[in-house]
This record gives sequence, structure tokens and C-alpha cells, in this order.
Amino acid sequence: MIATETRTTVGSSLARSPIIAVVRTDTIEAAREQSHALLDSGLELLEITFTVPGASSLVRELLEARSDDSSTWIGMGSVSTRARAEEALAAGSEFIVSPNVAPDVAAAAREAGRFLVMGALTPTEIVSAIELGADIVKVYPLPAVGGTGYLEVVRGPLFDVDMLAAGGFGVDEIPSYRAAGAIAFGMAAPLLLGTDGNSNANIDRALRLARGTA
Repeated sequence: MIATETRTTVGSSLARSPIIAVVRTDTIEAAREQSHALLDSGLELLEITFTVPGASSLVRELLEARSDDSSTWIGMGSVSTRARAEEALAAGSEFIVSPNVAPDVAAAAREAGRFLVMGALTPTEIVSAIELGADIVKVYPLPAVGGTGYLEVVRGPLFDVDMLAAGGFGVDEIPSYRAAGAIAFGMAAPLLLGTDGNSNANIDRALRLARGTA
């Protein structure tokens, strides 16, 4: 698939399955186990962060193991520098997630035709991310600055910006963030913490809440 098709298809996948599952663990073994659990659950977008030891090698491994008819996409997160962006792209990352407004990261993603999720918090940062070519802005870290209340206020003047809510909140909070204006959600461990021990059921519920169909 050519780069522009990848960017478009990843965007369509996020619209259909509006959760990016984030893998952020202390070991590559734990990350591998968590990745397979998430990929087997019906989620379509998996983000391996650079905080995972050997993150780029894990991305290569997961891409090599993926079946040809898979509807999942694998990207890399915590991409804060041009060097990390180039490493992620060399590993085959199909989308890029930055925690910050980084012009060099944006340039690398655009040059490669990859879907770009750019982290921002303030109105100035959010607008800058869009101007740099972000496909969606990850408003982050929301819980630390007021959560849904902050997002709702920021979306007032920036009503036409596609926003992904992130920063550490639970599945039960998805509807509130959706009501505040988020169209997608970045989530990590809470996806695998089903109250009944059934992570697939928990993830299915998260997806329904994210789509507004629950």
C-alpha cells in the first residue's frame, strides 16, 4: 500500500474504531503480551510507545506476524524528535503519535505520508498542531488540567478541530469526554481491566461507548 493510501485508511479506521490502544510497559515481554491481547480484541489501532524497551523491534515483529487480511494498524508513540520519527518509520510504523507539538516530527510524518496524531494542550498548541499537518490533535494530559471541563472550554473556539482525548482516564469516563467534544480516545491499561476479568468484553464496551452506540 502506498503512503497516501495508508494515511487515508488509518484515518478511516480511527473513525470506525475510535480508540487508539496504547502499550506502555517496562519490558518488551510485557508489551508483546499486551499487544497481542489488544490486537485480538477487535481494536484496530495499536500504539507502541518509545518508553517500551526495544519498541521499534517489537513493531517490526508485530507487523511481520500480522495476517494479510488484518484490519489492524500499528503505530508508534512518544515520538518527540525527528530521530524517533525516522526510527519509527524505518520500523514500518503506520501512524505517528507525538506527545508535543514538534515541527520536525510533523515534517517526517508528512514526507512519509503517515497519519499523524500530534499532542497539544493549550489553544495555541492545538492550532499550531493543525497548521503543521496533524490529522487529529491529542489533547493531553486532560485529567491533570480539568478533564472534560477543560476540553469543553477549549472546544468552544476550536469547534472545527478533530480532537482525541488522552492522559489517563477509565472506560466509564469515555461518554463524558465524547460529550465534551472528543471524537477519539487514547487509552492504555484501563482497556485490559475488565471488572469481570473479561478484557474482550471490556474493550467491546469501550468501543461502543466511543462510538456512542452503548
